[in-house]
Amino acid sequence: MLLLKGLFKESLELYSKVLIAYQAQSDSANAGQVLSNIATAYKTMGDTKKAVIFSRYALQAVAHLKQDSIVSLLYINYCINNPSLSADSVGYYLHKSREIADRYKDEAMMVLSMQEQADYMLKQGQRQEALPLISESLSRSVSTGMEYFEINAYGLYANYYNDIPDSVVHYYKQAYQLIEEMGFSSVKVPVLKAILEFTRLSSNKADTSHIQHLISSVLTTENENLKKFIGDYVRYTAIEDDNKFLEISNRNKQTKIWLLMAAFSVTFVLLALILWQFRTTRLLNGRISEKNNHMQKALNSLEQSQTDNTRMMKIVAHDLRNPIGASLSLADLMLADPGRSMEDKNMLEMMRTSCEHSLELVSDLLQIHNRAEELKRESVDIRNLLHYCVELLHFKAAAKAQQIQLQAEPAIVYVSREKIWRVVSNLITNAIKFSATGAEILVRLQVKPDIIIISVADNGIGIPPEMKEEIFDMFTRAKRKGTAGEHSFGLGLAISKQIVEAHNGRIWYESDPGKGTTFFVELPVNIII
Repeated sequence: MLLLKGLFKESLELYSKVLIAYQAQSDSANAGQVLSNIATAYKTMGDTKKAVIFSRYALQAVAHLKQDSIVSLLYINYCINNPSLSADSVGYYLHKSREIADRYKDEAMMVLSMQEQADYMLKQGQRQEALPLISESLSRSVSTGMEYFEINAYGLYANYYNDIPDSVVHYYKQAYQLIEEMGFSSVKVPVLKAILEFTRLSSNKADTSHIQHLISSVLTTENENLKKFIGDYVRYTAIEDDNKFLEISNRNKQTKIWLLMAAFSVTFVLLALILWQFRTTRLLNGRISEKNNHMQKALNSLEQSQTDNTRMMKIVAHDLRNPIGASLSLADLMLADPGRSMEDKNMLEMMRTSCEHSLELVSDLLQIHNRAEELKRESVDIRNLLHYCVELLHFKAAAKAQQIQLQAEPAIVYVSREKIWRVVSNLITNAIKFSATGAEILVRLQVKPDIIIISVADNGIGIPPEMKEEIFDMFTRAKRKGTAGEHSFGLGLAISKQIVEAHNGRIWYESDPGKGTTFFVELPVNIII
């Protein structure tokens, strides 16, 4: 109605509100219809570009509808709103429209599609091809009581006989008579103007004055109706705005009341929770304090027990070192006697090997449980310490035809000389043990701003991934024999980890099974030269 009255801005605003509502409800069919109406509004305003854009939006909105009867109308509107379409495109869309209309037995869309096709043909000069479509659309409109389409058909006949003024006037008068009967006041003026124009060209010019009087009367009536409509619309809009304001005001008041009630409820609940939490916390704190006391006593007892066990183990290990060392020396002396039989030598060799293993185990046991407060720290030249370790173990490596290479930067660090020597010695010994004959071992010292990193790399058998979690455990199951059958107690790496961590450092490794392993020791730097 707003669009027919020429209130374009108001009609577009209303369409926009309706479109938002349909989109919120996911109503694609009605959303597509509204978008098509917006396109028609822009076409009426003369903005063809926007008319085409919104016609395409309408088609996109209904593209996936299963119940697609609305699409028939949208195809027709797309052709009407897009005058730049080619003949093939118009034919395609109108054919699709008729297919859908036929599928849903929609006689109105079928007739409208015919009339749009006929109108396009008349504009293209295809008069004879258009005539059957005009005739059929008029026949269907009359038989089904579709007066509006019947008026359109008379208008198409008038366009067909455009070069015969009397015929044009005849058909427009038929259309006007039907308009009067049905009360279609919105199209009276365009039809009367067409009648007036062709009456002046016809043989019956005497009707000109009568038609002008009719146009004047219709325009006066339409102006009065328009004024009344605009007044009613303005009052309606004002009432609607007042209602919205009252609705918002009431909603705000209700919101405030609900917020106050919610705030009161939340405050009450919070107070109850705080009280309950206070009582619960006081009770739990008492229980936790009691359990902490029990745990502290148990921890103190365990620490004392561990200290006693460690002291006893070290005393036993220390006391065993002398007799085992004596046994080793005795075995060496007896082996040096050339008069021994081969059987005796084999027994003595077994005894000597067992004594060596026992001394290694005793040495490892004496290194267990190193604590930071027990370390005797001093300024140590780490490069010299590494050089000393490499020299000392050179002969052990030579027994397997191995080479130990040292690459070290100068650095002095505040550490326990004996303990760090033990760590490095253990890592190099492991590299010798688990590397093949003739292998090369690389010992490196890297100095960084806050740390030093000692690394020992070999080309040995490597460490399988499944041993990763156990490699630094005490008496680990990950212990293995060396490449020459060397024995392992599984204590060396665990002790090394204790020593490094007591220095606030860390130890880790990288390994490629079958290709070698590199162990890294990171220590904090105190003094660097």
